[in-house]
Amino acid sequence: MPKPFSIRDQLESDAWRKHPQFAQGLARKRQPHIQRRPLKWQDRALLILSALLLLLLIIRVETVRAQTIDDEFWGLEIQAGETVQRTVAFDTDIEIEITGLVARIEVSQVFRNTGQSWAEAIYRYPLPIGAAVDRLRVETGGRVIEGEIREKEDARRVYQQARSSGRLASLVEQQRANQFETRLANIGPGEDVRVFISFMARVDYRDGSFGLRMPMTFTPRFEAADTGTEVAGMAPSYSATSPLIAGMARSNNDHFLTIEVELLTGMRLASLESLYHDVDIHPSLDGYRLFLADPDTRTDRAFELSWTPELGDSPQSTIMSWDGGDAVYALLMLAPPLMEAIAPQAREVVFIVDTSGSMEGTSIDQARSALLAGLQFLGPDDRFNLIRFNSDTQLLFEESMPVYPAYLQQAEDFIDNLDANGGTVMAPALGRAMSLPLQDSLLRQIVFITDGSVGNEHELLLQVAEQLDDSRLFTVSIGSAPNTWFMRKAAEIGRGSYTHIGKLDEVAQRMTSLWSRIEHPALQNICVDWGMEAEFYPEIIPDLYAGEPLWLYARLPNEAREVMVCGDLEGRYWETSSRPLSGGGSDSLAALWARSKIEALEDSRLFGTDPDEVRRDVVGLALEFGLLTPYTSLVAVDKTPSRPQAAGLESNDIPSLLPAGSTLATGFSQTATGWPARLALALLTLLAATAMLLYLPPSQDRSGRGIRSPMASSTR
Repeated sequence: MPKPFSIRDQLESDAWRKHPQFAQGLARKRQPHIQRRPLKWQDRALLILSALLLLLLIIRVETVRAQTIDDEFWGLEIQAGETVQRTVAFDTDIEIEITGLVARIEVSQVFRNTGQSWAEAIYRYPLPIGAAVDRLRVETGGRVIEGEIREKEDARRVYQQARSSGRLASLVEQQRANQFETRLANIGPGEDVRVFISFMARVDYRDGSFGLRMPMTFTPRFEAADTGTEVAGMAPSYSATSPLIAGMARSNNDHFLTIEVELLTGMRLASLESLYHDVDIHPSLDGYRLFLADPDTRTDRAFELSWTPELGDSPQSTIMSWDGGDAVYALLMLAPPLMEAIAPQAREVVFIVDTSGSMEGTSIDQARSALLAGLQFLGPDDRFNLIRFNSDTQLLFEESMPVYPAYLQQAEDFIDNLDANGGTVMAPALGRAMSLPLQDSLLRQIVFITDGSVGNEHELLLQVAEQLDDSRLFTVSIGSAPNTWFMRKAAEIGRGSYTHIGKLDEVAQRMTSLWSRIEHPALQNICVDWGMEAEFYPEIIPDLYAGEPLWLYARLPNEAREVMVCGDLEGRYWETSSRPLSGGGSDSLAALWARSKIEALEDSRLFGTDPDEVRRDVVGLALEFGLLTPYTSLVAVDKTPSRPQAAGLESNDIPSLLPAGSTLATGFSQTATGWPARLALALLTLLAATAMLLYLPPSQDRSGRGIRSPMASSTR
């Protein structure tokens, strides 16, 4: 029975017509409470599961945060309990003396404790490939402490004892092939301590020019996480081996750099330039002296020097030697013949490009430009293919295709759509390239473009050695701080060559140079006659390519009178001979030979040599020649305690500068992208479940008529 129409209803109806806004507000206040259905057991289960998922992922994030502080990374560190304090700053001074083919480099770092507590500083840094570290010196308060080479465990024990007893102590260790760590314990409040590290490095030679590259920072390494389990259909998890703490420093009041170079060439130069830094050049009696022009230079990019001698048209070989008493140590450099003297060769070219997160920024731009430049150099008799990889692998063609306009257009479209994201999973891409169907009568040449930011270098190198077959691997490193050791070693094992592109405007020149080498294998089946029994490295002599020399280190019973080099040049026999330079060498040659032998011993582990045997041989060489290795360290300890026993010791990480041009975000390297995505998914799931359970359309009143409005009442 309908409810009778009342005077109140009439008044509300009049108010609705005259004052609709007021009436609407009044009506809203009178709406009955919305009834919601009771939660069923399925609803409660969904909410509980969503909450558990969110809790587990929060725990995972907290674990990741803890690892971010605890894991090894590059830079200078100081820590007070659980508090991260940036209380140690440092500056770097580098002196380089280049004589002939060998560089002696001394790196001086000032560790400055600006806090109020006693501090331990830890600094991780890169050095040139093949560097032979042999000297450590610490200066503080007018005292000088000289370091000595010991086995790693013994050196650590000595350092820890000095650290605990309050004595100033320093420890230098090799972390990876070209990665080193310096520890300095018991730096007093307000105290400056200067650490000197001295090492030798070989001068490089490429495309008629000599060069020396001194790395200053790094790109965080990425490697697959070893979970011990595999789940069908699920991708493995990956993490950065060098995570960033609160973001790597971009611009601090430290990390200043000075460099002085003395270049003793012994010949006239056609050109001399610093590739990435402005320098002042001053001619001297025996060569040149160089200084950084900008006093505010930071350590955010490698220092690279290049000089070109005035040479003739014929190939040249150079031998330097040094008499160490019990043996003579020699360095042989064989420069290739002129490019014009070598006929080009038809080939199959497979491009592999890294599109992982570490390539974001200028690196992916350089990679696209390098690929487009490579396509322009393909000849009419060549075939080609493209492979891109990050967390997965994608081929452009199932087999290499001829250089037709339609296929080139597909390749250009493929390159234009390349973006940097995901993890750095190299192995499947390398495997696909080396297992493609072989093309008749064509030499397969794989051009591998990446920053090399992986931590599983040895596994990848073993893969190249096992699967390469008759292919050649040419590596192109991208960015201001690539993994140079891995890229060089991959090219060496792959019987190819290595190229570095540090800036976008270098792409055309560097790719032109690379292509010239690919087209012109200069000398094959090389042999060297030292005139006597000799131990030389590398033991298996690689091919010689146009624009790129061959380097051999040898240990001889006595001085060689003449060294003969021979090989196959375009199918015909070729030879040349050289006499060692009188007084052209130094004791650095002995250390460089020992370093080359150590490198060969370490490489032998990839091919099944007993690791204990390798360690024993490496330690023996390191102690004999005073070299830093994975098994030996440099340690220097002051005899007098400086820190009172009652005073605590703090340590913490101060990050090194990001490589110039990098857009890596704070926290993890961008190649480690798994946990943020999972956290976002969990939050989305929880929100969706909550919204679904809490939302219910308005319930009707007990009369079944729903919520009344004054206008509805007035119409009855």
